Amino acid sequence: MEDGSRAKRFLKGGAVVGGIISLAIALLMDTMYADTLQGTWRDAIAKDLNTFLSLGLSSGSVIVYLFFFFILGLLTAFGSLMGFIFSFFLYKFFGMLSK
Repeated sequence: MEDGSRAKRFLKGGAVVGGIISLAIALLMDTMYADTLQGTWRDAIAKDLNTFLSLGLSSGSVIVYLFFFFILGLLTAFGSLMGFIFSFFLYKFFGMLSK
């Protein structure tokens, strides 16, 4: 039973680390490349919403921030999935080596 509990902790840890890393990378890219790409993600979201839905929003609008946090949530969830898969492969690989 301890092996199953160990595997769960290892896989959950991989998912958490993957989510944190993907969130950190997304936010760092947003701040570091804002000048090079002529704006932040909030600016791009506001422009897209204005183009597609003709809402007339600024980058500081509440709706833009809601979309921004939704996108960050999706990126974090995808990073968690990738971290989970990576930790699964590591767990299986080191499990085969220890046998």
